[in-house]
Amino acid sequence: MLKRKGQVTDFLVPGSTVRLTPGQLNAYMAAFMFIQPEFDEMRQMQQQVDRFPQTTLEQLAGSSGMPPTITAEGIEWETQTQLLKLPKCEIYLCRKSSGKEFAIIQRFQENAPYAKTNGNSEILQTGNDARQLVSDYTAEAQHTLRFMASNLVAKTQRVAFERFPEHNPGKVVRAISDRCLLVVSESLGVTESVCQTTHQVRGIRI
Repeated sequence: MLKRKGQVTDFLVPGSTVRLTPGQLNAYMAAFMFIQPEFDEMRQMQQQVDRFPQTTLEQLAGSSGMPPTITAEGIEWETQTQLLKLPKCEIYLCRKSSGKEFAIIQRFQENAPYAKTNGNSEILQTGNDARQLVSDYTAEAQHTLRFMASNLVAKTQRVAFERFPEHNPGKVVRAISDRCLLVVSESLGVTESVCQTTHQVRGIRI
């Protein structure tokens, strides 16, 4: 924050080194408010992804409110641990009831539009090594989060340029971009490329 004759002339916002004038700060606040709910959801998802390396793969089925089994594509799977809890679905690491195969399964709420059309469970990834499967899914989830961050920045760009063209909207968008990218770049040890799983990989639906 800089001052000239006792008056504040520049502001720093969370997660960015871009200095904003009072007018640019107002534009920043208006644009960020437009994406606030989605930003909070993205941040919460990132916090859960950050905990993946500490996930206990031997967690007993049925704990923490987990369903003991999930049927997906006609196959029954035993839940091992919950990886993600999202507003409209949950992601589980499961083990095939008959065999040593593992799967990452997305389970939707019964009333979700996707569930009504396609069923309430979908296999995202499969493999024979549970730890490797979780590692591969971590990379896939991180890729999804970066895509979410890019979408949020694009939304704020429209607000900033349409409503505040006189306040250097490009600078405002850079500050918001810094904040969004910081959220999805803070975790350490996450690979940039998505590893190949043993059998199949499908995109994450959020």
